[in-house]
Amino acid sequence: MKLAQRVALVTGGATGIGRETVLALAQSGAAGIVINYRSAKDQAEELAEEVRQVGTEPLCLYADITNDKQVRDMVGQAGDHFGRLDVLVNNAGITHWVPFSDLESLTDEIWDQILDVNVKGAFRCVRAAAPFLSKNRGMVVNVSSVSGILAASTSSSLAYGTSKAALIYMTRGLAVALAPEIRVNAVAPAFTDTQWMKDHFGSEYEQVLSKASKAYPLGRVAKPEEVAEAIVGLITGGDFVTGQTLVIDGGLGLS
Repeated sequence: MKLAQRVALVTGGATGIGRETVLALAQSGAAGIVINYRSAKDQAEELAEEVRQVGTEPLCLYADITNDKQVRDMVGQAGDHFGRLDVLVNNAGITHWVPFSDLESLTDEIWDQILDVNVKGAFRCVRAAAPFLSKNRGMVVNVSSVSGILAASTSSSLAYGTSKAALIYMTRGLAVALAPEIRVNAVAPAFTDTQWMKDHFGSEYEQVLSKASKAYPLGRVAKPEEVAEAIVGLITGGDFVTGQTLVIDGGLGLS
C-alpha cells in the first residue's frame, strides 16, 4: 500500500509506540492521521503540531475504546473529516503488574479490564472501521506483544499475556473474515524502551534495562521507533501478507 492520499487512525496514538507510529506514518507520506487519545490530550495536541510540520493533516479525537458508542463516533468523525479511512493501527492497551505465581491477586476486575481494552477494544475499532477500510482495500495492524507468544515470568501479568495471545488469534480470524478487501496483521514487540516502562520501574529502570538487554541476541531492547518502522513496513511493503504476526524481539525467542 502506498500511503500517498491515504488516511490512518492510531489508537493510543499520543504516547510511546503509538506516538512513533503516527510520526512514521506521517514521514512515509500519509495524507491524514487521526490521533486517538483517552487521557493524553496535551501530548496528542503537541504531536499533532509535529505531524502538521511534516505536511500531514492531523486530527485529534478522544475515545475510550471500551465504549462502543465512543469508538463508532470517533470513526464516524474521522470519515466525515477526511472522507476516507485506509489504515487502522490498534495500539491502545493496558496491563496490571501481577507476578505470574500470584494467582490470588489476579482479580476478576483486573481480568475484565485488560481483556476489555486489549481484545474487545481492538475488535470494536475494527468493527467500526471496516465499512470505511473496505472501500479502499485498507489494512489493520494490531499491536500485540511477545508476551502473547512466550510465557516468560517477567511479563507484566498472566492476564496481559493471555490478552495479547487472544489478539494474535483475532488477527488471524479477522484476516479471514475481512478478506479480500481488508488485510489484517499484527506486530509482537518484546521489551520496548518507552516512557511507560521508565515510569513503572522508576529509579530501578536502568538496572532493569541492563539486565534485560543481556537476554537478547542483539544485546539491547527495542526502541519505540523501531516498532513503528515495522508497523509501517507491514502497511507499505506487504500487499500479499495477511493474518500474520511479525515478532519484534531482537532474537529473544530464539534461545
